[in-house]
Amino acid sequence: MDNILLQYNIGDVFLLLFGLTLLGVLVLRSRKVLSLHAGVFGLLFVLTPVGSLGIAEGSLLSEPLAYKFLGLVLVLASPILYTTARR
Repeated sequence: MDNILLQYNIGDVFLLLFGLTLLGVLVLRSRKVLSLHAGVFGLLFVLTPVGSLGIAEGSLLSEPLAYKFLGLVLVLASPILYTTARR
Protein backbone atom coordinates (compact mmCIF):
# COMPACT_ATOMS: atom_id res chain seq x y z
CA MET A 1 0.00 0.00 0.00
CA ASP A 2 2.80 2.42 0.84
CA ASN A 3 4.48 1.89 -2.52
CA ILE A 4 1.27 2.89 -4.29
CA LEU A 5 0.75 6.00 -2.17
CA LEU A 6 4.36 7.16 -2.53
CA GLN A 7 3.85 7.54 -6.28
CA TYR A 8 1.50 10.50 -5.78
CA ASN A 9 1.70 13.89 -4.10
CA ILE A 10 -0.85 16.09 -2.33
CA GLY A 11 -1.63 17.91 -5.60
CA ASP A 12 -2.73 14.63 -7.14
CA VAL A 13 -5.00 13.97 -4.16
CA PHE A 14 -6.55 17.45 -4.49
CA LEU A 15 -7.01 16.90 -8.23
CA LEU A 16 -8.75 13.57 -7.62
CA LEU A 17 -10.99 15.10 -4.94
CA PHE A 18 -11.79 18.01 -7.26
CA GLY A 19 -12.88 15.62 -10.00
CA LEU A 20 -14.98 13.43 -7.73
CA THR A 21 -16.72 16.32 -5.99
CA LEU A 22 -17.25 18.01 -9.34
CA LEU A 23 -19.48 15.10 -10.32
CA GLY A 24 -21.59 15.72 -7.22
CA VAL A 25 -21.78 19.45 -7.90
CA LEU A 26 -22.82 18.92 -11.52
CA VAL A 27 -25.82 16.91 -10.32
CA LEU A 28 -27.09 20.03 -8.53
CA ARG A 29 -27.07 22.03 -11.81
CA SER A 30 -26.20 25.26 -10.03
CA ARG A 31 -23.51 27.50 -11.50
CA LYS A 32 -23.19 29.38 -8.22
CA VAL A 33 -22.33 26.20 -6.35
CA LEU A 34 -19.98 25.21 -9.18
CA SER A 35 -18.19 28.55 -8.96
CA LEU A 36 -17.83 28.27 -5.18
CA HIS A 37 -16.49 24.74 -5.61
CA ALA A 38 -13.93 25.91 -8.17
CA GLY A 39 -12.90 28.83 -5.97
CA VAL A 40 -12.32 26.65 -2.90
CA PHE A 41 -10.22 24.14 -4.79
CA GLY A 42 -8.38 26.96 -6.54
CA LEU A 43 -7.44 28.39 -3.16
CA LEU A 44 -6.33 24.94 -2.00
CA PHE A 45 -4.01 24.65 -4.99
CA VAL A 46 -2.65 28.19 -4.61
CA LEU A 47 -2.11 28.02 -0.83
CA THR A 48 -0.48 24.58 -0.77
CA PRO A 49 3.29 24.95 -0.34
CA VAL A 50 5.39 24.03 -3.38
CA GLY A 51 7.37 21.58 -1.26
CA SER A 52 4.24 19.48 -0.75
CA LEU A 53 3.64 19.43 -4.49
CA GLY A 54 6.99 17.81 -5.26
CA ILE A 55 6.87 15.58 -8.30
CA ALA A 56 6.44 11.91 -7.54
CA GLU A 57 6.89 8.98 -9.88
CA GLY A 58 3.25 8.69 -11.00
CA SER A 59 2.34 12.35 -10.66
CA LEU A 60 -0.47 13.63 -12.88
CA LEU A 61 1.06 17.03 -13.70
CA SER A 62 4.68 17.46 -14.72
CA GLU A 63 5.67 20.48 -12.59
CA PRO A 64 4.72 21.70 -9.11
CA LEU A 65 3.97 25.11 -10.59
CA ALA A 66 1.37 23.51 -12.88
CA TYR A 67 -0.77 22.89 -9.79
CA LYS A 68 -0.32 26.55 -8.80
CA PHE A 69 -1.33 27.76 -12.26
CA LEU A 70 -4.36 25.46 -12.23
CA GLY A 71 -5.35 26.95 -8.88
CA LEU A 72 -4.86 30.47 -10.20
CA VAL A 73 -7.09 29.74 -13.20
CA LEU A 74 -9.79 28.33 -10.92
CA VAL A 75 -9.57 31.31 -8.56
CA LEU A 76 -9.84 33.77 -11.45
CA ALA A 77 -12.64 31.90 -13.22
CA SER A 78 -14.86 31.36 -10.18
CA PRO A 79 -15.99 35.01 -9.70
CA ILE A 80 -16.82 35.22 -13.39
CA LEU A 81 -18.93 32.06 -13.14
CA TYR A 82 -20.62 33.36 -10.00
CA THR A 83 -21.59 36.74 -11.44
CA THR A 84 -22.95 35.25 -14.66
CA ALA A 85 -24.98 32.58 -12.85
CA ARG A 86 -28.72 32.95 -12.54
CA ARG A 87 -29.24 30.24 -9.95
